[in-house]
Amino acid sequence: MRKSVFAVALAMAGTVSLAQVGAGRRAPILLDGVGAYINDSTITISEVMAEVRRMPNLSRNDEARMREMYYATLNAMIDRRLILDYAKKTKVQLQPWAVEARIREIVSQSFDGDRTKLYDLLADRKIATGEWEKGLEEDLLLSAMRYQYVDRRVTVTPSEIRAEYEANKSRYQTESAVGVSMIVLDASEDTHDGTVEQCAEAIFASLKDGVSFATLARRYSKDSKAISGGSWGKINPEEVFHEDLAKIVRQLKPGEVSPLVQMKDVGYIVRKDEQQDMRVLTFEEASRYVEGRLRVEKSEKMFKEWTARLRKEAYISIFELPEAR
Repeated sequence: MRKSVFAVALAMAGTVSLAQVGAGRRAPILLDGVGAYINDSTITISEVMAEVRRMPNLSRNDEARMREMYYATLNAMIDRRLILDYAKKTKVQLQPWAVEARIREIVSQSFDGDRTKLYDLLADRKIATGEWEKGLEEDLLLSAMRYQYVDRRVTVTPSEIRAEYEANKSRYQTESAVGVSMIVLDASEDTHDGTVEQCAEAIFASLKDGVSFATLARRYSKDSKAISGGSWGKINPEEVFHEDLAKIVRQLKPGEVSPLVQMKDVGYIVRKDEQQDMRVLTFEEASRYVEGRLRVEKSEKMFKEWTARLRKEAYISIFELPEAR
């Protein structure tokens, strides 16, 4: 069975060559080669595929999708190279402390302040420290260039915000959400409070006497929410709870408490705290979201226009991948 060009490209790195297939027939088998020339530098196929390989949920058996992502990634890498070249040409440089400050931030946020853990991870992934730091420096430089030539030049006027809101109100609305509190009674745990049914009877009696649901949840509930009075906050029950519990929540009115719901050895007493229905935001509520959306859209448009100008001023030659045979 013949392998696709992508399967071979993912597995190997060598040269682009022709391999004998059958008697007297040759078919291209992609090992590695030049993906594109950009001025006096190159991007190899294996460099592109190394990035494609990191993409989640991308099946290697879907050749059409792999080919699409290959070209999208290659073009993004070309833009990156052009911006870095332009930074060099215009003599834009980072402050000497910038990379070290970013490394310290990463170590603090992701490695408990222990730089050794970062180095161990790099070693485990066979990434040279110098190579990683160079990539980090390039990322910071790219961000600085994008801010200077794109983001800081984006302006959004009040009239544009109003026009976007009036034309697309349905984009700016709250999500439906339900405030829920719950007491979880687990018969499998040793408890001096008795069986699930006995605990539930005591809880309902206390509720009638005016004891708060939160107080009873802190006393009886066997889940991690007990400390916060059984509160789950505002949620979408269908996304969080078993369908039987979600159905119970839907049937309750705000402030109502369900009867005991038993599922196997676990009992649940549910209270619907509040119901937040979906609604369109007022202009005052939505304006900051509208402005943010417009800024992103304008920034992307300006970025594409900027990189298009950089491409016009550069020598770029992109090589097509051979079709699978």
